[in-house]
Amino acid sequence: MAFRNPHLLDPNQAVEAASRTSRFLARCVDALVWFAPLPLLIFPCLGAMAALLLWVAILVGQLWLLVTQGQTLGKYFLKIYIMRTDGDIPSVGWLLVREFAIPGTVAFFRYFGHNDPSPIGQSFQGLLGFLWLIDSLFIFGPTRRCLHDLVAGTHVVKSE
Repeated sequence: MAFRNPHLLDPNQAVEAASRTSRFLARCVDALVWFAPLPLLIFPCLGAMAALLLWVAILVGQLWLLVTQGQTLGKYFLKIYIMRTDGDIPSVGWLLVREFAIPGTVAFFRYFGHNDPSPIGQSFQGLLGFLWLIDSLFIFGPTRRCLHDLVAGTHVVKSE
């Protein structure tokens, strides 16, 4: 189910790709949000429970923003959002592919292949470590789309 894009008043409205800097800063804000509950862990039991509840609240909030607005908290603060090529907000399935396909694939192959002693297996493991870098370097192309954007058919654009 794709949500109608709340950022576009006119379906024919031109959009501008988000800058590399704004995308990077949005990712940094998202990382800070996820790390915010960590100081609570210094308190035994009660702090761990509070941190867990806060992480659940962050997850629910991030997913709600992502599904309804095409934004994470970082993207919201930097006034950028994710849209499909046709202008709508991506469906939940495509958002999951976009956010987790590449990291999930890397994690899967790294976990299940880490005991492979062969030179090919070890080389493959080394290359998997660079996949996130390759994904990120795609942003330097003319459309400013990372590999995960190309896989999911999405663009990150400026919000008005």
